[in-house]
Amino acid sequence: MMIKVQHQHRQWQVVPPGESAPVAFESGATAFDFADSLAREHHAETGASSGVRVEVGDAFVDAVQYG
Repeated sequence: MMIKVQHQHRQWQVVPPGESAPVAFESGATAFDFADSLAREHHAETGASSGVRVEVGDAFVDAVQYG
């Protein structure tokens, strides 16, 4: 599972897979912490691989990977 943290229209948002609407944040750090928490929780509960990808414009980095 890859959770995306995106910066769009001067706002940060977290886009969990399978969710219908992204969760908005004013701070990139807060958005990242939220996404990281979701990824860690998913890995702990399922044992499956999970991670966080940060996207700004056309650039991205896979910042965290569990499993």
